[in-house]
Amino acid sequence: MNVNAMAGVGYGAGVGGSLGGGDSLRLKSLEQKLKKLEDEKKQAEEAQDTDKVRKLEQEILKVRQEIEQLKKKEKEKEEKKTEKPGQEKQGTPGQRTDGLDVYA
Repeated sequence: MNVNAMAGVGYGAGVGGSLGGGDSLRLKSLEQKLKKLEDEKKQAEEAQDTDKVRKLEQEILKVRQEIEQLKKKEKEKEEKKTEKPGQEKQGTPGQRTDGLDVYA
């Protein structure tokens, strides 16, 4: 297994649009933590400390998942903001999205 394969996957600040409030700070913090962990992992690889490399890989994976969840959450918030007022979800013919059946 190439432990360097996933290192360096970009999670730059500002990726995915503007983030609001605490989410933005949390994302920056996680990105900094990810970089630090990847640097530590590289050092552990050079020292051939396989146990530490394995632990760091698990921690890196958790941080990446957290980053993705934050980005997904923010993307959903942005999509809700861009919905036009009065815009309804598309339904199938004969099905109204307001809970009423047009054939009833």
